[in-house]
Amino acid sequence: MGPIGRTDSPISPIQECHSPFFETIIAAVSDDSSDDLTVDNQFLHITKDVAMAEPITNVLHQEIRRILDAFAAAPDNEDSERRDKEVETIFREAAAMRLAVNDAIRRQAERMSKDELIELHAVLGAKLDELLSAKIGHLIEQRSLAWVEQSERDPVTALPNRMAFNRRLRGEVERARRYRRELSVVLFDIDRFKSVNDRFGHPEGDRVLAEVASLLKSSLRQSDAVFRYGGDEFAALCPETSGDAMARALRRLEMNMPVETRLQGQLADRPGISWGAASFPADATEEDELIRVADDRLYACKRSHRRE
Repeated sequence: MGPIGRTDSPISPIQECHSPFFETIIAAVSDDSSDDLTVDNQFLHITKDVAMAEPITNVLHQEIRRILDAFAAAPDNEDSERRDKEVETIFREAAAMRLAVNDAIRRQAERMSKDELIELHAVLGAKLDELLSAKIGHLIEQRSLAWVEQSERDPVTALPNRMAFNRRLRGEVERARRYRRELSVVLFDIDRFKSVNDRFGHPEGDRVLAEVASLLKSSLRQSDAVFRYGGDEFAALCPETSGDAMARALRRLEMNMPVETRLQGQLADRPGISWGAASFPADATEEDELIRVADDRLYACKRSHRRE
């Protein structure tokens, strides 16, 4: 720590040291209460025990690896490499700040007693730990949101999946009930889709699914949400849409639907699409009842298509 100077100063080291660097550290942590996040204890000791003159490379490497292992990062994945850099940046910044604090404390050694230096080091160390914890907490929150979004995304069509549909349906029904608005729910089913898989293979079947997803998205409003409900089924949530308005939109969709597609490089009849719609509050006021009504109408539509 260097030679220790006077030992009888009545002035607190926090009062004595008016370095803008210290003020910046304290302000960065203390002024924004939203950054006061709690994280797992394994993140709190990062670089804390690094001595002033001790190289920090190994410590940083160990702690970065600890975080990456906790996040289950894959080293050969492009997105994982980006996440690795985000974590590494946080720790490098924290280590640089800690070394700067140690250097500043060393310069104050002649002006402070040993107890004051220890107190100042402890206070600033705690502030740095809070800042690091806040940054890690924010990163974890971002990762968690990304994982949730990924878990609710269908990889074949890039549409939200059934889990996302159920969550969104709850919110839309509650919103329609609260503000006394209308809401339409539509279930879609690709007619004779199994024959596409059986005749042309699953890759071609996946391409048909992606085409149908694109068709549904382009045919409905931007405010409507389209989902892959499961298998060859899709769903749509159409806020502020009455049953009559939904029926007109579905008739337009039917008229604009291409009749041909290419399967294995050859023109083939595009599989048809059946649907069934239910509206809040005209048909039902509860989520499961809306789905039941829409499902009944979907299968009535499918039966009529089979008779054609």
